[in-house]
Order: sequence, then structure tokens, then C-alpha cells
Amino acid sequence: MLQRLLVPTDGSPESEKALGVAELVARAQGAEVLLVHVLELSRLAFIGEAEGPGVAEVYAEATQQLEDEAKAQLAALETRLSGAGVRARGAVLQGPIAGTLLDFEASERPDLVVMATHGRSALVRFALGSVTDSLIREGTTPVLVIRRTTPLAGTLERALIMLDGSPVAEEALPILESLAGKPIRSVVLFRAINDPTNRERAVAYLDGVATRLKAAGLATENRVEVGQARQLTDQVTKDVDLVVLCTHGRSGFDRLRHGSVAEHVIRELDKPALLVRAGAAQG
Repeated sequence: MLQRLLVPTDGSPESEKALGVAELVARAQGAEVLLVHVLELSRLAFIGEAEGPGVAEVYAEATQQLEDEAKAQLAALETRLSGAGVRARGAVLQGPIAGTLLDFEASERPDLVVMATHGRSALVRFALGSVTDSLIREGTTPVLVIRRTTPLAGTLERALIMLDGSPVAEEALPILESLAGKPIRSVVLFRAINDPTNRERAVAYLDGVATRLKAAGLATENRVEVGQARQLTDQVTKDVDLVVLCTHGRSGFDRLRHGSVAEHVIRELDKPALLVRAGAAQG
């Protein structure tokens, strides 16, 4: 069971979309939602760098105004979640966005981060290569990413997990087991192969994984396709609500910038994606 979900937010429609997904998961799991707004103070730098009488007071007032606005936004979101039966608490933080969120994650130890990849103000930097990249590459918590263009069906009952036969890919299985029945009910086990003669062996491997997931209460379906996983992704994910996969850790995550499957899933696929960093449990 998941106990705490971390949701970075700035009050934008994009971050609201992530909040909707977090609410769905939190209700199913009985989890608490930690709402975090990291203040972007760089836009006030021109005040802080100025000189003259009253500058310090103006800077302090502007900073306080931003903090008050952020607190008001979080209070409204807490009320909304409480009305839906979800426990929630908010925190307004200051500092570099990625580093501040990583520190908060390390302190609070949430079970899942739910975040949008685009928003206004500070969250514009949530594009891959910045904050989202950092949380997946350097954090220890699985990250559920929702693109700003992703249409939400209001359910996360059917997932697809991408497997390649390696122990690394299987590190995404525990979070899937934690979500079994709450809200995920069925899962497609997908493996791409280059050689059609390997189909029987691939199916046998997926059967073994299916046995594990069935024990967690999930209905399973095996799918083996010939070709490159990236090219097949759009086709095999058409009828699922969520895509689950493991990234290859700190160094291997650089593949997100060089045409990897994970990059395609997050940048191009209009499905929520749940990413687990390999080795995070030990890192």
C-alpha cells in the first residue's frame, strides 16, 4: 500500500491535471497527498540586486506576497481533496526547484511522485532535461508523469508494463504490485523481440512474470511483438490507461536524450507514464 504521494503544483491547469491523477490513486490507496509549491524567486532578482532606500522592504513584501498566494492556492487544493475524502497537507518551499524537491522527497520519503511535465512559471522547467529529469534520475521514488496534452479517462484500471527479460526491467514490478486492485486491475505484459524464433521463449518468460502479478490479484495478458519497442509503443498502448517501465539508473537515464523507449513514452505518448529508476531501492 502507498502511504504518501508527493505532488508538485503551481496552480496551473497542467498541474491540476496531475492532481486529478494523484487524487484517483490516493482515494484507491487511502494515501495522503503532499502538495508542494516551490517559489520561483528569480523573477524578483531585479529587486534584490537593486540598491537604494527601501529596496530590502520592497523585496521582502514581494516575496511575502508570492508566499501568501502560494499558501492560498495550496489551502484551496487541500479543501478540494478533503472534500473528496483524501487527506492532504501543503508546503511552500523556496530554493532551486529540482534540488528543493529532491530534498523534500528525501525528507518525507513519499511512495510516489505525481507530476505534470509542463505548467506555467516555474513548472515550465518541468520539461524533460530539467526537474522531471532530475527527480527520475536522482530521486529514489517512482514518478508518475502526466504530459500537459494527455487526455485523462478518469481511470487507471488497465496498465501496460514494458519488459525485456532483464532484472532491471523487473524493478518496476513492486510498484505495480502495490497498485494492484487500487486502482489497477489488469496489466498487459509487453515484450518486443527482434527474432521471431524467440517468441516461444519470450512468452514463457512473460508467463513467469504473470504468475507473480496474478498472486497480487492482477489479471494479466501477455503480448509479444516483433520489432523495436519504441516503434511498437503507440500500437500496444492504445487500450491501456497507464504505461509502466524502469529506466536504467543515473548513467543510463542519459538515454532519455538519445531516442530511448522511455523518452518516447514521456515525450510523445499521450498516456500517463510511471517510471522507476533502476537501483533506486538500493541507491
